[in-house]
Amino acid sequence: MADWPLGPLLAGLAALFWAGNFVAGRALHDSLTPLHMAFGRWSVALICLLPWVWPRVRQHWRSFVPWTGTLLALALTGVAACNTLIYQGLQTTPATQAVLLNALTPVLILAFSALAARRRPGSRQLLGLGVSLLGVLVLVSRGQPWQLNAWTPSGGDAWVFAGCCCWAAYTLLMRRLPAQLDRLTLASLCMLLGWLMLLPLALWETQQHGLPSLSGAAISGVLYLGVFPSVIAYLCYNRAIAELGAERASACLHLVPAFGAVLSCLLLGETLHPWHVAGIAAVFAGLALGRVRPH
Repeated sequence: MADWPLGPLLAGLAALFWAGNFVAGRALHDSLTPLHMAFGRWSVALICLLPWVWPRVRQHWRSFVPWTGTLLALALTGVAACNTLIYQGLQTTPATQAVLLNALTPVLILAFSALAARRRPGSRQLLGLGVSLLGVLVLVSRGQPWQLNAWTPSGGDAWVFAGCCCWAAYTLLMRRLPAQLDRLTLASLCMLLGWLMLLPLALWETQQHGLPSLSGAAISGVLYLGVFPSVIAYLCYNRAIAELGAERASACLHLVPAFGAVLSCLLLGETLHPWHVAGIAAVFAGLALGRVRPH
């Protein structure tokens, strides 16, 4: 019997669980505030992860002391801010729209990288950037980029875009760290520090608006966010990298918009419009032109 293709299967599962983050965030928007959603997510993730990785954290944490500033920045952008902003956007933006906008992240990484290095991208990268931005314009204008004079930007789209910018910054910050640092310890420390950053904000939110009503659906949604996109997807993706290599495994991230759109239609009753398809096709064409690797 042929060997089971473990690497592609794990990479696909990671993409599926990350796509579910947008669907669950939208499904919970009437039950939980974005801060409570993010705080609950990372609380569950820490409960699942820390007992298992704590011996490694105790063993390796001293190697992170020289990188304290970078670690705090990673926790802020990748844990505390990124998903909180996306959940804020999902209060008003459909999950289909949000997950397709998230495909812009590799383009943002290219742009931020060029700005940080103070270098101009090559002509092919500039062409790819332009095509991708055209696709984003199609998405945010709901398929009517020619009517910009009558277009009112969506606040939800802006929040999702801000979350994508945070992830792009997180990606570039990650490149500063030496490769020999233990990655599981890094993920755990980022989660813990990000959770501590969210704690006072969640307490303030509770003081202002009271405790959220925790229905069975809300509890199930938070458990999903804390277990699947936060822990299992991370472990699947890391194992897929070991099986396939970083470049081949990272290609699975192109599946996130597709999975997200399908799940949004099936579970939330959303509609996938032709302009959704046109916009995401332009984004992917731009990525291919610029040879931008997803992250």
